[in-house]
Amino acid sequence: MNDLRKVIEQLVRQTLLEMNHSETDLKPMVHAGTSLNTAHHYGKRQPLVAANWKMNQLSGTARSFMSDFQLRDRKNIQTLICAPHILLPVLAAGKNQPDLMLGAQNFYPEQSGAFTGEHNLDMLSDAGVQSVIIGHSERRNLFGEGDELLAKKLAMAVENKFLPIFCIGETLKERQDGATFRVLRNQLLTGLSSLKNPLPNPEMIVVAYEPIWAIGSGLTATADQAQEAVSFVRERLADRFSYSYANSIRILYGGSVNEKNASTLAAKPDIDGFLVGNASLDANKFSSIIEQTAACKRKVFVS
Repeated sequence: MNDLRKVIEQLVRQTLLEMNHSETDLKPMVHAGTSLNTAHHYGKRQPLVAANWKMNQLSGTARSFMSDFQLRDRKNIQTLICAPHILLPVLAAGKNQPDLMLGAQNFYPEQSGAFTGEHNLDMLSDAGVQSVIIGHSERRNLFGEGDELLAKKLAMAVENKFLPIFCIGETLKERQDGATFRVLRNQLLTGLSSLKNPLPNPEMIVVAYEPIWAIGSGLTATADQAQEAVSFVRERLADRFSYSYANSIRILYGGSVNEKNASTLAAKPDIDGFLVGNASLDANKFSSIIEQTAACKRKVFVS
């Protein structure tokens, strides 16, 4: 009897969420002075390819990259460059295309105060930033960022109309132990736990599946492994919100993505783009990934 009651309650909640988050009610949340250009060029979700430069590049190489990269045709792919904080003003000064977004790799979820070495969202906005990476495995594992802090970061980024890229992923041991889906579910749901109503436009939340064993290792999840994990994440988003809401959230893959494997991964229907590490440091390689993503998504949504 209790099980039946739980099922009925879940169906009622799902129906109410579907009604509350229909497309007519979803208002775009756009950071002041920015153009996020979230039109759906290839179907229901616009692909996004984001560069994560990590602790790489200097001002000279960053300027050269920006000059070269802006000459490339990005094929209606939403593009984001997440650079070290000190390089963000350099990139902003050299950016002449409004649809090319800048992102930060980290921020601290307070308005101001005695937090030596940290940057808040107002500082990032002042530097021309529109997006932030949250929960990357290197922040979780190397710098001890826990679920409570990450949930607070995600909620604050959403509230301040930044585009968050919320990262989740399992270690090699967790995958070998059969714990992949449990880990993904826990990281996802705890990260979303501090979001408040009204929920943002689903186009303004991005999730990145990054298997930790594939980050910087040269190993890449097979296209089928990546699709399986991303599909699972979308199902959990539907459980948390609604089917229509989850179907509008973009989910990226990250983990040794390069110009050689991008097309195979991008061909999968639930993979909406990439969070690219090492390959994003080279304008030629990064542009190739973008072009391949565009070509694959045209086939997925148009053919």
